[in-house]
Amino acid sequence: MLIETATHLWLEAGNMSGGSRNQIEFSEELIHFFDDESRASEKIFIAFDSKVKAFCPLASRGQDYGQWANIWRLGLITEDKGGVSYPGRVIHFEKKLVGKRYVYLIEVVDKGSDEHIALSAKAIFTGVTGGAEGRAYGYW
Repeated sequence: MLIETATHLWLEAGNMSGGSRNQIEFSEELIHFFDDESRASEKIFIAFDSKVKAFCPLASRGQDYGQWANIWRLGLITEDKGGVSYPGRVIHFEKKLVGKRYVYLIEVVDKGSDEHIALSAKAIFTGVTGGAEGRAYGYW
């Protein structure tokens, strides 16, 4: 299965970046989970529920930190805007077409929890991101 056709992606958050620790990084492979239009506009529509939702910034970071491949950074909804604490947890994205735009519903679960185990079991493909502190991911 190609990631472009997947409707679910889970990814260990790791330490996160940014002052609010709400920025997650994606490899050049994983960024293709998000639709072409959202990537081109550099805004991903994220929703926790019907009340907590926002267009979140997406930026190509290139090879700013000396890694061999391009990385992308997505700024998720911060805690002070209704988001949750992300570092060290697992973020699950579900891609839904609503009208003519994709919406990405997210849930955040604890690493090693029953919910995380269930996400892992559903994945058709699993892997680990590159780098010294690779993060596990899976999609279906």
